[in-house]
Amino acid sequence: MGDTDTASLQNLHDIIVPGAETWWPPAPGWYAVIALVLTAALVILWKSWRQWRRNRYRGEALRKLAKIRQAGTEGDLREAPVLLKRAALSAWPREAVAGLAGADWHRFLDESAQTDLFCSGAGDLLDRLAYSSRSGRVLSEQESAALLDAVQMWLKRHRAPGEGD
Repeated sequence: MGDTDTASLQNLHDIIVPGAETWWPPAPGWYAVIALVLTAALVILWKSWRQWRRNRYRGEALRKLAKIRQAGTEGDLREAPVLLKRAALSAWPREAVAGLAGADWHRFLDESAQTDLFCSGAGDLLDRLAYSSRSGRVLSEQESAALLDAVQMWLKRHRAPGEGD
């Protein structure tokens, strides 16, 4: 038998190990996946930025309310009705909010936050505080706390037009 015998062990060659696979360049499908992921990330960032910008007034109003609550004086407390109106004017068109007063204002506050706090008592406290000409104490400590809690709840829970997208 010679070297021409294909069954001979002498004709066997060493096993050649293939080289390591490279990660780059990726297969064409990966380009599509990368493009989709980048597009989704950009859309999420853009919507998050819009949401933050749309709700910036809310954070500022909550910080102002915390200062009012911390000060605890009647003079500072009188800023609560103004704070509510400013926050509402930041989220709704001026024509829809600026002229509201009394029961209409209370109903607007309740409907926009899906509550009944203002029509059932906090609105009266708000009006007493906003329209009182007395320089002395208009609200008791409990009434002040209840009003500030209602204002804080409204600032956190109200939904302005366009917040659903």
